[in-house]
Amino acid sequence: MQAQVQDNAPWYKHFWVWWLIGAKVAVISACVATAILIYNNPTSMVVDDYYNEGRAINLQLNREARAIELGIAFEAFFNGDELAFRFTEFEPEQRTALHVVLYHPTLDAKDIDLRVPHAGDGWYRTTLPREISGHWRIIIEPYDQTWRVAHNFQLPHVDALLLEPVNYGI
Repeated sequence: MQAQVQDNAPWYKHFWVWWLIGAKVAVISACVATAILIYNNPTSMVVDDYYNEGRAINLQLNREARAIELGIAFEAFFNGDELAFRFTEFEPEQRTALHVVLYHPTLDAKDIDLRVPHAGDGWYRTTLPREISGHWRIIIEPYDQTWRVAHNFQLPHVDALLLEPVNYGI
C-alpha cells in the first residue's frame, strides 16, 4: 500500500486557496465596476408609470388622427442651424406660434424644445441652438394641443421634407 503523503505546508502556499480568493475578488471587482458605470450613466428611457404612459400614447394617437382629419401637413427645410416650415394644405385661421420639439432617438440631453412664431409670409422660422445632424424625430403641435404631426427624418437633407401625420389606424 501506498502511504499517504501529508502536505504540511502553510495554507498560503497552496494554489487552490489563491485561486478561490482570486475568483471572488474578480467577481466583487466586476460588480463594483458595474455599479459605478450604472451610477455615472443613468438611463433616461425607463418610465416608472407604464399605465399613464400608455394612456398618454393613446391621446397622442388621437391628436395624430385629428391632424389627418384636418389635412395638416408641412413642408420643412433645415439649413444649418435654421428651421423653416409651412403648411402645405390646411392652415389654421389663427397663425399663432407652434410648439416644435426635436427629439434625438437615444440622448435626451440633445433634445430641442422650441416655440416657432409665424413669420407673416406663410412660413414659420426659427434658429436652432446648434447645427444638428443624424437621425431625429420632430413633433409639431399648437399650444392648445388639438392636433399633432410627428415625423422621423435624417439630416443633412438637401430637399424639402414633407411632414405628414402617420395613420395608426385609429
